[in-house]
Amino acid sequence: YPGVRDQGKYDTCWAFSAIGLAEFDLIADNQTADKSIDLSELQLAYFTYNNVEDPLGGTFGDSLNIMNHKNYLTMGGNLDFASRTLLQWEGVTDENRVPYALAPTTTTLAKSYAFDQDVAHLQNVYIINIHKNVTQVKREIMQHGSAGLGLYMDGTANYVGSAVYAETGENVATYYCPTSSVTSNHAVNIVGWDDNFPASSFKNKPAGNGAWLCRNSWSDKTENSINSYFWLSYYDKAIEDAAWIFDFESADNYDYNYQYDGGADVGKLLGISTSANIFKAKKADNELVKAVSISLSKDANVPYTIRVYTNLTNLHNPKSGVLAAKVSGTTTYAGTHTIRLDKAVSVPKGTYYAVVVNLQKSGAGLDMEYAVSDSSLTSRVYCDYNQSFLYRGGSWEDVADVSTSYGGRIGNICIKAYADNAGTSIGAVENIKAIRCAKNAVRISWGKTAGAKGYEIYQASSKNGTYKKIAATTSTKYKIKTTSKKSVYYKVRAYKTTQGIRICGNFSGSVAVKR
Repeated sequence: YPGVRDQGKYDTCWAFSAIGLAEFDLIADNQTADKSIDLSELQLAYFTYNNVEDPLGGTFGDSLNIMNHKNYLTMGGNLDFASRTLLQWEGVTDENRVPYALAPTTTTLAKSYAFDQDVAHLQNVYIINIHKNVTQVKREIMQHGSAGLGLYMDGTANYVGSAVYAETGENVATYYCPTSSVTSNHAVNIVGWDDNFPASSFKNKPAGNGAWLCRNSWSDKTENSINSYFWLSYYDKAIEDAAWIFDFESADNYDYNYQYDGGADVGKLLGISTSANIFKAKKADNELVKAVSISLSKDANVPYTIRVYTNLTNLHNPKSGVLAAKVSGTTTYAGTHTIRLDKAVSVPKGTYYAVVVNLQKSGAGLDMEYAVSDSSLTSRVYCDYNQSFLYRGGSWEDVADVSTSYGGRIGNICIKAYADNAGTSIGAVENIKAIRCAKNAVRISWGKTAGAKGYEIYQASSKNGTYKKIAATTSTKYKIKTTSKKSVYYKVRAYKTTQGIRICGNFSGSVAVKR
């Protein structure tokens, strides 16, 4: 295990629990770290309450602000806020870059500490009911090293006990709160358990045996103490339902995180089974979309189908392009899930692509940002046109219109896309022509594109409709048999192959062939 940490006089237990989840996961699951790992809790605490717009500009207008001049270190927080910050890739970074020892004097941090110095990316969040699904919690602790948990801890030690642990003969600290009338005020990490831990070991005897081994953040001394490691009864009545599992990957996993959901609060999108986000490839000359992320914090075991459409021709219709990828599956727990595409999708710079998500479980809904405000916090969200869409009543509805009708309280849908720089690109096809060469045949020709290995030919029934690939050729002309009595539209694009991945150029303009 990595060493325990001391949050000191500040209300930052939530940040210590979240960073503990990162450290344990990078050791146990990602296996890129060892027990010497030490990540920055101060960086997470600061940027949770001092949001920075992401490098691609997708989280513009989203923020979480502290009211009444409170300090971000004494504001408190939770693992939900922490997960939303980390899913934006605002962290994590090494402790030596933003040391917690500087907390008393750190009122501002440079924006570069938000995105430019990260060492890991949060990709999956699992929220498991610890009271109903104990076996699943244990399984994920074995996989990821720890679970985060909110609970009530009494500073006066009314519920703190001690015992001799039979397995080792050590003196250990125990904790059991027998009342449910208190509110959660602390967060810890669960790192183990003992189903046979005696009920007699607790100051207030619980209903049965069994306890979680918890790592606290009240000391930097690794010992059997309520401040470091202690045993928490299974029957504690002030434990929150949610056990949190964070699944991290190294920060070199993807180059770009296309996202709009920078808000701290989300709500369930009700009554909508199909929704979408449209993104514009902004960074590299050619990018490879390799994975997408969907957030369902209220629903588990949801069958889904995700489709990626590229080269959109109508920014009011997420399907008005080329169907480039399709992947289906079923989520496990409630939370956020990164889903790899079977093949990387090539998107040239400046083109638009859409991630369309269809859920196949009645009552399930993706997360959507929403704005909240009270005496201590204000969470703001922003949704621009041509970003997020709902499909209902047989047509697409722009979420920006929904947000307007709700007074700006509704934000974007929590769908992300992860892409890499392809490292190479290819030019667009030019001089496309099409003629009907026979009663039931069309001949298409186009100019040669430098470096092309071949060309893909696409067809649609309308100029701005969904284009489907009908052929590929190494020639600059192609004959197509057709019996259509209506106008048919064609586009062509060049491609080349690099390290087994197909890199595609921009499409030609469309040409129509009429009957």
